[in-house]
Amino acid sequence: MTSIQFMIDHMLIKLGKYLRIAGYDAEWDTQLRTHELILRANAENRAFVTRNTRLPYQYPAPQRVITIKATDAAAQFQQMVSELGLDTKGGLFSRCIRCNVTLQDVTDKSLIQAKVHPNVYARYDHFYTCPKCGTIFWKGSHVRNTCRKMGVEPVDEMGKGK
Repeated sequence: MTSIQFMIDHMLIKLGKYLRIAGYDAEWDTQLRTHELILRANAENRAFVTRNTRLPYQYPAPQRVITIKATDAAAQFQQMVSELGLDTKGGLFSRCIRCNVTLQDVTDKSLIQAKVHPNVYARYDHFYTCPKCGTIFWKGSHVRNTCRKMGVEPVDEMGKGK
């Protein structure tokens, strides 16, 4: 994975989620105003991602800005993949979509049995957990559907016998 990190403008949070799904460090904060996001992006050496074409006239200048043209999140994601040469396979589903931290493998499936539906527990052997929020993840049919929406090659589902 590349080391590029992103700060996402308020109007592009769905794009930010797609970036996290692809394995990229994408931050946003709905409590901060745009100029505060830019200042934080500059301080953390993040590329500021926005649809606002008037940034230099209204706010402090981002050190690095990516201006998105499309209104649809999938098209926005594809614009970034194309313009930045983002890898859409290397880190797919490796970050928590909520917390933006790297997921950890669950090495003992029995430890999460009470946290997932019995059918899911029975069908899948491999699970991941977020070390920050504790959410449990697995690569079910939702993975294929999300990949299709994003326009990327899906990862294999990891159910029993697959």
